[in-house]
Order: sequence, then C-alpha cells, then structure tokens
Amino acid sequence: MSQQQKQGTHPSFFVLILVFFFWGFLAASNSIFIPFCKSHFNLTQLQSQLIDFAFYSAYFIGSLILYFLSAARKIDILNKIGYKKGIIYGLLISVFGSILMIPAVNKERIVSIQETAADITSFVTDQQLQSTDRTVKIRKDKHDVYQVVVPFDKDDTKEKTADKYLNDVQLLALVKGGAFTAFQEDKEYRAPFEPANITPIVAELGTVHNQTVTFGYFGLILGALFIVALGFSLQQTAANPFAVLLGNPEQGANRLSLAGGINSFGTTIGPILVSYLLFGAKGGSVDNASINSINTLYILLIVLFLVAAGIFAITKMPEATDADEHFESSPKASRSLTVITGMFVLILLGLVFKMELICFVVGIVGIIGTILYSKSAAQSGEGWGAMKYPQLVLGMLAIFIYVGVEVSIASNMGALLKTPGFLTAQGLKESELAPFISLFWGSLMIGRWTSAISVFNVSASTRKVLSVIVPFIAYGVVLGANVIQGTDVSMLYPYAICIVIQIIGFLAAQDKPAKTLMIFGILGVAFMLVGICTTGYVSTFAFVSGGLFCSVMWPCIYALSISGLGKYTGQASSFLVLMILGGSLIPPVQGGLADIPAIGIHLSYIIPALCFAYIAFFAFRVKSILKSQGIDYESAVSGGH
Repeated sequence: MSQQQKQGTHPSFFVLILVFFFWGFLAASNSIFIPFCKSHFNLTQLQSQLIDFAFYSAYFIGSLILYFLSAARKIDILNKIGYKKGIIYGLLISVFGSILMIPAVNKERIVSIQETAADITSFVTDQQLQSTDRTVKIRKDKHDVYQVVVPFDKDDTKEKTADKYLNDVQLLALVKGGAFTAFQEDKEYRAPFEPANITPIVAELGTVHNQTVTFGYFGLILGALFIVALGFSLQQTAANPFAVLLGNPEQGANRLSLAGGINSFGTTIGPILVSYLLFGAKGGSVDNASINSINTLYILLIVLFLVAAGIFAITKMPEATDADEHFESSPKASRSLTVITGMFVLILLGLVFKMELICFVVGIVGIIGTILYSKSAAQSGEGWGAMKYPQLVLGMLAIFIYVGVEVSIASNMGALLKTPGFLTAQGLKESELAPFISLFWGSLMIGRWTSAISVFNVSASTRKVLSVIVPFIAYGVVLGANVIQGTDVSMLYPYAICIVIQIIGFLAAQDKPAKTLMIFGILGVAFMLVGICTTGYVSTFAFVSGGLFCSVMWPCIYALSISGLGKYTGQASSFLVLMILGGSLIPPVQGGLADIPAIGIHLSYIIPALCFAYIAFFAFRVKSILKSQGIDYESAVSGGH
C-alpha cells in the first residue's frame, strides 16, 4: 500500500471541493440570469435559453475534443498530462472566460427607437422593448395585441415623466380608445394599439420624445460563458477520478458524495446571491437593475479560480498511475459521435439563419436516432468499443435526457412564475423568483444528501431514521439561505409534503439503483402532469419537486450504464459526460414551444413529463439487459453526483 493510501484525505481535496461548489453555483445561477436577460435584451423565451445552450454545449465540445485527440494519439490525453494539471488548465480557461465576461456585459450600443420597428414587428408573445431611460416600453401581449407601457413615476414631488406620454395627442391618436389605462397592481399605464401602427408610434417616440434603445451584446456574453464552462468541462473530467486519488481509495465514494453535496449547496445559494447582485434588496425591479452588477460575481470568480489554481500548482499531489495508458480505438463509435456533432452543427446553423426551433427539434431527433441506431448496429461488437454494450447506449440517451430535464425545469420556471394568473394575479417580478429557483436546486441537495447516507456504515434501522431526518435538515438549509436574503419562507412550508413523498420513494427503492430510477421517473411524470393540470402553489411545487426526483438520477443512470463493461469503463465514462449536451438542447426546445401562443409556457412542461417517462423506461429496460448478461443490476452502489 502506498503512503497516500495509508493517509487520510489529502488536504488539497478541500480545495477541490471549492471547484465542485462553483460548478453548481454558476449552473444554478443561470436560472436567475435567464429571465433577467430575457427582459434586458428583449429576447424570446427560446433565445433566453441560449444561456444554457452556451453553458452545457461547452461540456460536449470540451469532452469531444479530448476524446478525438486521445483517439488520434492512441493515448488518454488527460491521463498523460495528469489530473492535477488538467484541473489547473481548466481553472485558467475559466479565468479567461470570466475576464472576457466583464467587457462583454459592459459593451452596449444605443440606437434611435425608430430603428427598432422591424424588431418589434417580429416580436413573439410577452416580448418587449424598453427605452434607454426606462420611461416607456413596447410589449406584445396575447392575440397579437401590442401595448405602449409607461411605468408610474416613482417620485410625485417632481415633474411627472409619465405625463409627457399620457398627454401626447399624436400618440393618443394611434392607440385604441385614445387613452392610457392605469394598472395599479403593476404600477404602469398601458395603451393597446394595432400592429399597423408600430412604425408611426416609434416615429412619434423618436422624433418628439427623442427616445433611444440600448442594445447589449448578448452574443459576447454567451461566448464568455461558453469559455467559462469549457474550463469546467476539463475540470469535471479530471476532478471525479482525482477525488478518488486524494486519499484512501476505499473512501473515494465518501469523498465524491461529500463533493456532490457541496456542489448541491452551490446550486442552492447561487440563485439567491445572483438575484441579490442584480436586484439588490427584496423587491428590486428589473427596470432598475443593471447587468453590470454581474461584474462583482465574475471578479470574485477570477480571484477564487486563480487562488485555487495557485494552491494546486504548489501542492504535491498524486498523479495518474499510468501516464501512457493506451486509448481504446473505436472507429465505429467515433463515426456515431461525428454524426452527433453534425447534428450539433445543424443546430448552430439554425441559430445563424433564425430557424432555431425547427433545427433544435431536427437536431435532437437526429441525435436520438443516431444513438438508437448505434445500439442496433453495435450488436456485432467489432469497432464499437464501449458502445457495443446496450446498457451504455441507452444510458447515454438517459444522461442526455436527464441533464436536459433538470436544466429545462429550472430555466423555464422564471418565465412561468412571471406569467400573470399562474401563481399571482400580476405574475412575479424577476427579483421575486429566487426563493422558488433556489428551492428547486435545493431539492437536488435534499435528495443527494439523503442518498449519501448509504455510503456510511450504519445499521438498517439507523439508515431509515436518517432517511427521514436528513432531508428535512437539508430543507432547513434551503429555508435558512432564503431567510438570510430577507425572504418570508412561510410560503415554502407546504413543500414539506413533496419531501415526505420523496422519502417514501427512497424507502420503497431500498437503495437499489434501477428501482430508485423507476420510482423517481414515474413520480416525475406524475408531478409534471399535476403541474400542467393545476395553477398556483400546487402547480408551482409540483414543478419544483422535479428537483427532488432528478437528485439521484445521475448516479443511478451512471452505475447501471457502466455495469459489466470491464476495460471499457473509462471510455464509457467519457461517452456519458459527452451526453451532458442534453442540458444545452432540451431547454431551448421547451422555450420554443412556450413561444407558440397555442401552447405557452405552462403547457410547455409536457417536455419534462416526456423526459421523465423515458428515464422510467430506461430503468425498466436496463434490468432485463443486465440480467441477460448475468449482472446483478440491483447490487450497484450509487453515490451522489
């Protein structure tokens, strides 16, 4: 036994935990950043989901580059450079992306509002345009009804800014009824008008009121976020096996579970902190928020990433056991991955040529078709490498869908909660979303902390007791984080019912991965359907509970997918990481459906329901596959992701 194996956990593991924390922190923060950017950049719901597209596609691109470089050189590149250097390089890439984010959010161009007529004409439902001084908006409501919106004046002691619009005779002649109507709850005046009057209205606002519109460079922000996540991709590929090396290998599962729990803690507080940075104290408005506030977050990230990289650089750590480990050649599997990459390129072309939704749908169908074809064609086994195992191929699709549903539920939730009449009569403001978003991501922490109980050597009776206590401890952490931010958490108390249902699911599953996955997949379908068929807090908590059921899906799918793969386990693991791509593709599809008036954001949650249905199917199907190979599919140990 080596000296490292005799020792306890290496001190640098606690630096590694910081990296796990920020993966979760930034990923969950996107759920707040998305609805903010939708309003700030005048985006459609699909376009706002490009934040997730940029973030999660970086995992796919990064893993793909590593795979093909390793295949070309026939050596595992990451193993060659070492996990330590891999994490350092990944941190430095993320530093570079964070540095680019600062000028990206500050770069703006100002144009006359008259130049926006064509943009306004192409608006989808709930899309709006705001003047630079934030005194007037043009919004498209349902049934192609456009509105001129003027916010109430904040200080009645000064000359009322709103009056110059409310008393503009030429403007009033262009709106229905010739007057504005006051909406006290929303603190704004509205005047509907016909689409044919778009050009004369913006002309009036431009020539008489000298109004301009400020456009940010959303594409630059997406590019910077992609680079940050590209660094995360390299970090994550190296960090999981590295965590096992940093101490006694027999305690590797415990360290990964702890790291997964810290990751989930990051997902819980990320939305709360980013909401505070953007909107300030509770009640802040997106109209008064500045995207420049996000600079504080990225300056902090730059410092922390550099500190972490420096500590890794000066600390002596164990490296991979075989730097020249041969990389398994799998030409047919490589061809399938090339086709999947082609589908990804098709989606990129759809973004360029403004055919987003159709290209996303065609691309996803193409990816699913390629994976299923590979399962059928790989029966011969020759040249397919790890993909000759059907449990892996179906597991790749399960990971693709699982990451997609987890991200999609949270990323579209902001738009849902803002919808008038869903949770409140006027809909929530962006600054009021954080408690529900953090509760969703906190639900993953609740489930993962509960699942982690199984890695400790306790009696069956003690495990059952902890399975009841630990979820509510984690629930208390979520509530506490919101209390610190100044939220009245009493509205979140009924969610305890959903946690009780999850506890029952855990006890019924008996720590068996296939059974756990099936139960949680079925519960996911049921709760999504409840959410679709209801409104208010019942519907909101039904959708939020998707986090409870997603919480342990990664380790269950992972354990079942690599069972019995032997020497192909490493390659299989890289294929599964590639399928994080689902997090970049499925949310925009749900967003695209939400942009269709006949469907809307509420009904678009049929996408998560279908995703959970496949995951339940995978759990059912993989049992018979593993059984036919003589593998005990219920003996696999699944830890936290």
